[in-house]
Amino acid sequence: LKTKEIGLKDLARMHGHLCDGLVIAFVQIKAVLIRLFPDGVVDRTDIRAVSKNGPCWVDAVAFMTGARINFQTLRIDNAVGDGFIIQKISTGEAYQVRLAPGVFPARQAEFESEIRKARVLGKTVSASRIDEFERLADQLSQKMLSTPASNLVEVTPLQDYRFIPMDLQGGRGDIVNKDMPR
Repeated sequence: LKTKEIGLKDLARMHGHLCDGLVIAFVQIKAVLIRLFPDGVVDRTDIRAVSKNGPCWVDAVAFMTGARINFQTLRIDNAVGDGFIIQKISTGEAYQVRLAPGVFPARQAEFESEIRKARVLGKTVSASRIDEFERLADQLSQKMLSTPASNLVEVTPLQDYRFIPMDLQGGRGDIVNKDMPR
């Protein structure tokens, strides 16, 4: 019954690794939780959330908010994009959060798209290209963790938001480079 602090290190352990997607999700979700629970104590039984179907995103929002598909408090909807909708159940207060324009580097997005397309076609991706992509991702993570969230994310209040529970199943996108030679 005591308050517990959950940090990025805990989230990375639960997720299995630290990556830019996890860091982005952490910063976005934290920005909303500060608004919903200004005293700093988050009631994880009083939150609903909407996330895209990405392993980093879903792990982060479930771990940080307590939202779960089986409790009908987590909705997976790719239409939400690279952000979240988070709602406090008791008050109905809801926010949409996403990265501010220009925060995610265009070159990193292009690089990721190129790698994913190659993997879908069954092509190998060189270790040097994977290393370069990971270097860009690490730079973004450093930026996300060293810059005030107010300069990185846009948090928009949603008036009269109505949460609709559902679930979605999809393929894994986090393991496309798992078998590439390193």
